[in-house]
Amino acid sequence: MNYIKSAKQFLWPELLISNESALWIIDCYRWALENFDSEEFYQRTALIQPDNRFFPGDVSSVEEKAENIFKHSLKYAGLEHWPIRLRHTNLQNQQRLESFGLEKIARNSQFQFQSKSQALSESINAPHTIEISYNRQLTLKPEDLASHFSHMFAMHLLKEANQPPPGGIDYAVEASEVLAVFMGFGVLFSNSAYTFRGGCGSCYNASANRQASLSESEILFALAVFCHLKKIDTKTATQGLKKHLRSSFTIARRQVEKMKACGEVLTLAAAQ
Repeated sequence: MNYIKSAKQFLWPELLISNESALWIIDCYRWALENFDSEEFYQRTALIQPDNRFFPGDVSSVEEKAENIFKHSLKYAGLEHWPIRLRHTNLQNQQRLESFGLEKIARNSQFQFQSKSQALSESINAPHTIEISYNRQLTLKPEDLASHFSHMFAMHLLKEANQPPPGGIDYAVEASEVLAVFMGFGVLFSNSAYTFRGGCGSCYNASANRQASLSESEILFALAVFCHLKKIDTKTATQGLKKHLRSSFTIARRQVEKMKACGEVLTLAAAQ
């Protein structure tokens, strides 16, 4: 009997990640809802899927492909009205993160410039322009590139928060990944959190992979929290997930639903 119970727990564990890690991720959601517009999250933030419904466009070059993914990612992040532009240069030249005094420019995925001239004018009048660069190798994997862009957006957004993330500034990189999931990029982040290198490694290209800080399981848990708070069913949530991740997501979803802390986050959101 104990053998059967042990086998069941091995094949279908109750927890995907430790309770300590789970509580930290939930605290990140509480922090994000307090600092980054809960109405945007509940009313307009979508769960982005890795397909042409979310990233339409005809491209004929590496630069056009990057621009197309950047444009759509910026819109879904709710930051299309921020003075952010894509720079086609090596990632090593990525602009140093600074606070740009944008705390009063809230996220708004419904914002639209009336014209390109207005967009140019807004960027020129902004105190600073945020330049996002990327590794050209990432264009080989659009999911990784979109995840990279959303992570860069999240890192800049985090700098404008009124409060540091849970754990303090030492956890800023990890918190910014949760923040990117909070903005709707959890499926893409989960799919790009880990890349199998193959047997001999001769076909593995490290430059074409996103560099993740959180583990695959931690990102899946963050995605499960997103879906729980947004009331997105598992079938919809997993349609764009890699097949080997779907069972882990189900475990994460069950773990989330049993945690009292998630209910407290929902209560907090309802009170705002």
